Amino acid sequence: MPSESAPPVPELPVPVSAWADEEVGDRTRRTRRRLLLAAATVFDTHGYSGAALSDILGLAGLTKGALYFHFESKHALAEALLVEVCASWLQLVEEIGRLGVDPMWRLLLETDAYVARWMYDPLVRGISRAISEPDLRQRRLEWLSGWEHATAERLGQAEAAGLLAPGVDPVRAARAVVAVASGNHSVADGPDDLWTRMSESWEGLVPILASPEWTARWRDSGWHDRPRPDGARYRASREP
Repeated sequence: MPSESAPPVPELPVPVSAWADEEVGDRTRRTRRRLLLAAATVFDTHGYSGAALSDILGLAGLTKGALYFHFESKHALAEALLVEVCASWLQLVEEIGRLGVDPMWRLLLETDAYVARWMYDPLVRGISRAISEPDLRQRRLEWLSGWEHATAERLGQAEAAGLLAPGVDPVRAARAVVAVASGNHSVADGPDDLWTRMSESWEGLVPILASPEWTARWRDSGWHDRPRPDGARYRASREP
C-alpha cells in the first residue's frame, strides 16, 4: 500500500473513442473505420505480405468499390492506418499531460499507454506487425525514431526538474527505454506477459534513471500493484 507521504498512482486514461478522424463526414468515417479495422485485423493475423484484399473486404463486409473509393491499394491502407494510429496516440498523450504529473510519472504513464495499445488496440497491433516486414521497414525506423525522440524529451524535462540520477544522459537513456520496450514486445508470450515484462523492466530501470528521492516515492506509491489495462475497453474504443 502507498505510504501517507507517497503520491497516489495516476490512473491510466483510456479515451471513450480512440479514433482521431472527427473531421471526416459521418458516412465516410464509418466506412473508413471498417476498412482500417479490418485491415489491421488481417495484418495482425497474416502479416502485411500475407494479407489479401479479399480477406480485408470480407471481414469489413464491403465491396471493392468501397475500398477503392477510399484507398487505391493495400499499401495506401497501411499508410492510412499508420496515420490514424499516430494521430490517436497524440490525443492520448495530451490527455495524460492534463493530469499534471511530473515528467517521470508522465514517462511511466505514456509507456504504460504505449504497451497497453500494443496489447489490446487492434489498429496498433495490426500496424505494428505490418511495419515489421521489409516492405514497410522505413516506417518502422521512423516509428522507433519518433518514440526515442519523445522519450528523450520527457527525460530532458525530468532532468530540468531535478528528477534524474546524476550522470544520466536523456538521449542515451531514451534509446535504452525504447530498446527494452520493443524487445519485450518481440519476445512476450501474449498481452499479459508483455505487461509483466515491461513492469519488471521498469523495476530495474527506474532506480538507474531517477533520483534516489523520486525512486523512493515511486516505490512507496503502490505503482507495482497498479491495475492492468482493461482489454475490452481498448477494443471497444475502436468499434467503427
